[in-house]
Amino acid sequence: MTDMVTSPSFMTMSSRWNVASAKAGLSHVLASARRSPQVIEKRGEPIAVVVGMEQYARLAEGERRRSRWRRFLELSAALRKEGGVDLAIPQRTERPSPFAGRRRRS
Repeated sequence: MTDMVTSPSFMTMSSRWNVASAKAGLSHVLASARRSPQVIEKRGEPIAVVVGMEQYARLAEGERRRSRWRRFLELSAALRKEGGVDLAIPQRTERPSPFAGRRRRS
């Protein structure tokens, strides 16, 4: 996380606060977090990031999707390691076409 917080693109999008000024101006920190992430530092080191609920919801949804995908990949790897699984594919049967016998109108 520290790499992301100190990356140039993140730093241009966020404001930085020391702990004392963040405490004193908490309502301003919170209002600013609706627009962009607010980094709180202690002795010049980033220790926390305050983000608005909308951004948090997007981040949480992205993490939820990545977590589901990782779980799928883990289960797939476990199945391959065990030798795979045989799938029972039903025999195809002929069936009438719902479009057979219809003529096109001009």
